[in-house]
Amino acid sequence: MLAFLREWREGSGNAERMATSLALHAPGKLRFAQRDGAAFALVPGIWGNPALTPGKGAVPALLPSGDRVLFTGWFDNLPEVARQLGLTSPDPAVVYGHAVERWGDETECRVIGAYAAVIDRPRLGEVRLARSPITAPPLHYHRSAGMVAAACVPRALIALGIPAELDEDRVAMHLHAMPSDRPGGWYKGIEALQLGMVVNVTRDGERRSRPYSLESVPEVRLGSDREYQEAAEALLDEAVDRTIAGYRQPGTFLSGGLDSSIVASHMLDRMPAEKKLPTFTFLPEEGWGNEVNPVFFPDERPYVEAFAAMHPRIEAQFVDNAGKGFEDGLDELFLLSGMAPASLPLIYPYHGMFAAARSRGCDLLVGAGMGNTTFSNDGMRGYVEYLHQFRLRDVWRALSGRWHDDRPVWRQFVSLSLIRALPEPLWRAWCRLRRIPLPDAGAVAGALNPGWLGLADLERAARAAAASFDRPFYRSREDEVASMARQMDADAFDLMQGLQQRFGIAYRDVTRYRPFVEFCWGLPTDQFLRGGETRWLARRMGEGRLPEAMRTEQRRGFQHQDWHLRIGRRREALLAELKSMRENPKVARLVDCDRLIGLLENFPESSTTDLDLAYQYMIAVPNGVAMGRFIRFVEGTNV
Repeated sequence: MLAFLREWREGSGNAERMATSLALHAPGKLRFAQRDGAAFALVPGIWGNPALTPGKGAVPALLPSGDRVLFTGWFDNLPEVARQLGLTSPDPAVVYGHAVERWGDETECRVIGAYAAVIDRPRLGEVRLARSPITAPPLHYHRSAGMVAAACVPRALIALGIPAELDEDRVAMHLHAMPSDRPGGWYKGIEALQLGMVVNVTRDGERRSRPYSLESVPEVRLGSDREYQEAAEALLDEAVDRTIAGYRQPGTFLSGGLDSSIVASHMLDRMPAEKKLPTFTFLPEEGWGNEVNPVFFPDERPYVEAFAAMHPRIEAQFVDNAGKGFEDGLDELFLLSGMAPASLPLIYPYHGMFAAARSRGCDLLVGAGMGNTTFSNDGMRGYVEYLHQFRLRDVWRALSGRWHDDRPVWRQFVSLSLIRALPEPLWRAWCRLRRIPLPDAGAVAGALNPGWLGLADLERAARAAAASFDRPFYRSREDEVASMARQMDADAFDLMQGLQQRFGIAYRDVTRYRPFVEFCWGLPTDQFLRGGETRWLARRMGEGRLPEAMRTEQRRGFQHQDWHLRIGRRREALLAELKSMRENPKVARLVDCDRLIGLLENFPESSTTDLDLAYQYMIAVPNGVAMGRFIRFVEGTNV
């Protein structure tokens, strides 16, 4: 993690307070330097490669030109880039600085990895800020007449004296359960730079560019199905190799689904033959009720145990967070991340898994968070895409394979292909004519006050970001790629960084490895949807690696099915808290306290398989309570 200050005017900020705040979670690791009106702070550990120990490399790295580089994160292709530049230094800050001198903003297209970087250029009176595309540490940015400052956490900038005044647009976006990669930030005057953004700042202004774009990933064409599979597996192996290199004891999150289990099997292939792989699986708490929608399975244990029996080096650990709820750990994450994204109250299972991994001695946790949008894509865009391509036989076969849809295939064809192929105005007119309600994530999972004045603009922005905002499925590869590219972050990296700070363990998602993402996003739809079988590529990749019942399972895991038990035992306390929040003008303006109070007052006697109802308790109630707490946390009024 890094923090940087360049004072245009002396006395504009307290650099030592900034550095101390940055190192809140690990004060003993802080490396700090000041020179010529600039301050540089670095806390190595959760983002850097452990092969580069804190004792190596100057902070900041000094280039022959006089430029000074502050870098946090990792290079996946460090040796290749260093070789192209004729360098022998293993310090990523040095290599990155020379790359920028050679290639300018094109560096972000050539360097593969996850990083945030600041280059101070006294000779030019300029500061360059950059955040890598696809995956990156957060980078928050402030510019004023007196200074330019950047840090991986907002608290380090607030420590400079910048007021902690929440930006209601950002708060509302997450409250309405419609997060995307929008410009702006959580605090007025502090911008959260988007993935892939480069900002060159001077005393008089700034120049911005975003040189790398995932939205234009070209389609991949290979000669056979086998070639597609082999290429995907080779890239996944490469991603695993570059992810675990330098770590002493990797562990991984493991579910009963395809993505994490396939990744775990590739990790076993790339680790020393004698080394165990600890895995961590979240389970519902005992006594949760066992009600489940038929499209999901709630308990991951049977499949994980079968997978572990197939791979004896798997050391499976199960965590149920007994007695815990979504509220546990919120205040710590408010402090460590400086925000409350919509996903915050849903990540409480990870607290137990991170803690278990720390107890086991893991220094790295590997995830497969983008599995469903890369190699394990379900390909359901084919329902419309095949129709546009006049591949009617393929459309029919794809619809015939919808095991959970009891309608005749011709009715599915009308509903899922013909109608959704219509241009947006005609599709909306059809829905009005047939009185078909449009999907409304905000009304189900959101907790935003419907009277908030910016609601219409917020929904327009969400619709522009996601082609599937109203329609359950994308309509083409291009549609899906563009939407996914606009939702790569949505403040999720800040949240995972908060967990990493709390538990002192690095986290890396191998399915975000850039060459792997580019390859998977370029694949034709029939690599994912073939003959009525969804997730076709992942199922082929699982052959011989997964138990057959696990590999062919059509249902998906559902990790929060025990919501009724966890919320029910704290219902009275949550009701009292929401009623108290309702008296706070700032909270009441944004959070729909009345609706959430009504939901808790009419709490069902048992769990339900009705997803629209379940999501209100699983997502809307926790989201509203967490955001209300966060607003009061920032105000200093929490009790």
